[in-house]
Amino acid sequence: MNAPVETEREIIQDDEMRSAILHSLIAVGPSKPIGYLPIYTIKRFLKTTPKALAASAARRGLATALFTTKTCRIKSGAFYVYDRVALEILLKEQAEAVQAAGLPSNAGAFVAHIAAVWYDTDHSAHGIIATTFGEPPLEVD
Repeated sequence: MNAPVETEREIIQDDEMRSAILHSLIAVGPSKPIGYLPIYTIKRFLKTTPKALAASAARRGLATALFTTKTCRIKSGAFYVYDRVALEILLKEQAEAVQAAGLPSNAGAFVAHIAAVWYDTDHSAHGIIATTFGEPPLEVD
């Protein structure tokens, strides 16, 4: 039996989809200190492993953390990439707000904490966390 042949359009869409998904990790740097992907997404859609992504991140001077279903709020577990220096700077710049929100001020502990604890948008930690992902904090009325 013949296997189905991918059309050029399907390949382009797959590449565009992979690129869009990978953006969460590739964009990590000074203006976006943290990025993450669910393990399911990495395996199913990117067809790779956290280990391969970790090697790529390490070549760019970035730190990584892998969280299982027991250590994070993401159903399949999650893989985080972060710019330790940029995150430490941001956490120091916002030290008062970080402390008031009950967030860790150490980069590695911060990443582990936000992987494990989910905050509602009205919690004071939400704006800080959004900033670490390169997003503007939500304006609360």
